[in-house]
Amino acid sequence: MSAFYNRLQATAERLIARYGYSTQLERDGAPTGPPHNPQPGPATLHDCKVVELEYSLTDRDTTLVLKGDKLGLISTEVDIDPGKEDRLLLGGQLYHFIDLQPLSPGGQVLLYEFHARR
Repeated sequence: MSAFYNRLQATAERLIARYGYSTQLERDGAPTGPPHNPQPGPATLHDCKVVELEYSLTDRDTTLVLKGDKLGLISTEVDIDPGKEDRLLLGGQLYHFIDLQPLSPGGQVLLYEFHARR
């Protein structure tokens, strides 16, 4: 990728590390057991850094956003690419992703923006 986007990604990682906090992404483990009766494998945890943001007044209850929903940013300094099927630990509670979008100008992911709900 270009040096410009590398610098932007490094800046995003630095700012999220400075103003955010450490938490974990939880991903379902690989299924185990025989093919005719697979059993869910143990979930895997992946350390990450997040910054929680506030919703605007127009994005409050009675829209697509419900009370208790979380909005935030995830740093790219995580050993997996987050997916909508993953869960995020925020404040000791597991949240499921409602929406998860990478910010990727020029094709390089700089950070991930999420909307999550318990």
